Amino acid sequence: MTQDKMRRVITACVAAATVLLTCLSAFIAYQWITIAVLNNREKALKADIQKYEQSIAKGEEDLEYYESEFYKEHAYWQLEMLGNNK
Repeated sequence: MTQDKMRRVITACVAAATVLLTCLSAFIAYQWITIAVLNNREKALKADIQKYEQSIAKGEEDLEYYESEFYKEHAYWQLEMLGNNK
């Protein structure tokens, strides 16, 4: 192989390696960005889940209160007092 052919082969190999490394670097960067976005989404969804679970728990507490005998008697006496004032 002549020196000229050897230079061409080496140049082609270096160019191919450069293109390959550039593509792999771009792919890895894309994967990192995708992972970061998905992690942020996961954190936001977990925060939403926690908020909704707290809302459900509060609603259940309110339901227990409104179904209690104390509330029913209190509401009855309030209605009774409003009826007698007229």
